[in-house]
Amino acid sequence: MSRIAVAIIGAGPYGLSLSAHLAARRVEHRVFGRPMQFWSDVAEAGGDRYLRTYCFGTNISTPANGFSFADYSRPRGLELIEPCSIADFAAYGHWFQLRNVPWVEPIDVVHLATKANGFAIVLSNGERVFADRVVIAIGLKYFHHVPRALNSLAPELAIHTSQISSFAAFKGRDVAVVGAGQSALEAAALLHEMGARPQLLVRGKRIRWMSRVSHSRSLWQRLKSPISSLGSGPRAWALAHFPGALHRFPGSLRSRLLKNHLLPGGAWWLRERLEHRVPVHAETTIDTARDIAGRVELRLRVADGCRETQLIVDHVIAGTGYHIDIERLTFLDPELRSKIERIGGAPMLDSNFEASAPGLSVIGPASAPSFGPLFRFVAGSGYTARVVSARLHACQ
Repeated sequence: MSRIAVAIIGAGPYGLSLSAHLAARRVEHRVFGRPMQFWSDVAEAGGDRYLRTYCFGTNISTPANGFSFADYSRPRGLELIEPCSIADFAAYGHWFQLRNVPWVEPIDVVHLATKANGFAIVLSNGERVFADRVVIAIGLKYFHHVPRALNSLAPELAIHTSQISSFAAFKGRDVAVVGAGQSALEAAALLHEMGARPQLLVRGKRIRWMSRVSHSRSLWQRLKSPISSLGSGPRAWALAHFPGALHRFPGSLRSRLLKNHLLPGGAWWLRERLEHRVPVHAETTIDTARDIAGRVELRLRVADGCRETQLIVDHVIAGTGYHIDIERLTFLDPELRSKIERIGGAPMLDSNFEASAPGLSVIGPASAPSFGPLFRFVAGSGYTARVVSARLHACQ
């Protein structure tokens, strides 16, 4: 069994950023995971898919200059502000990885357990590794959320938007899309464009659309509503520019900000692709769902449960976001999992992103309940990499 100082599990934006910073500090480590897998899978499903955030807020971090998303996009004539293609972002991630973190090992971790003074790791190729410290940077891979009413349906009838491998496969099919956030709205638009017959089921009274922010603004407009990686406005600017501050605040305040900052809605460029093209059922929730001869019968509650109706479709797609829950990390040994204190289902982290299990750190979206909404996005990777790499360097 080989021994290393640090193992990073995950090779998305957070894992790549941390590896680049550790290398600059000459901290011995290995990185396990297929580079940019989540984003590549999303892009390969087809259609015009875009990030909801600004391009300048999606940089993968490294101490070296010349590796921002803009550095990749500018010579290729790509968008520098918005909208940013997810396919272009995935390609940027691979470009970054080859030049900054070429030592990534595209192998999955299948088991992680605590041992005396460290961790025992089993890889999918059968190799066993001992690590003094471990950083989990798995992004959103394990955390897609599907409404409970759909749990009884087979995967070929009901899936999450992140699990779609091809939108073209739904051509000619009746599809119910659940949700009012960017992923649900974009899925409905793409299904329509691919020749399917989607219908949107929205819990609220209406869809919330973001407005396009002019980039030619007066000094007063820029001061009144500054643009940041988390959107526009003073609160977004503060959250983006003081990334560690919220960790010192009461958990109840962090929870409110996490829930209420950047509420579910659609980007301005998506609106014309959806309105007057896809039927929208507002104030609608799914009561029950069942398989009827290979189709799905949905029993719906409309307008606060005052009315019930029925909808029969070929498929249901849940664009209902993600829910961080450590219990869903199947590679974690149960004993290790039991040592991790939680905020809800997410790990409770100290100011260095360390969990209550000694030697274990968690970064990426799973750190957002401890640090705030910035860390739900790629924009939080720079601060995270600097803090965690400094801590691991000090522990050598």
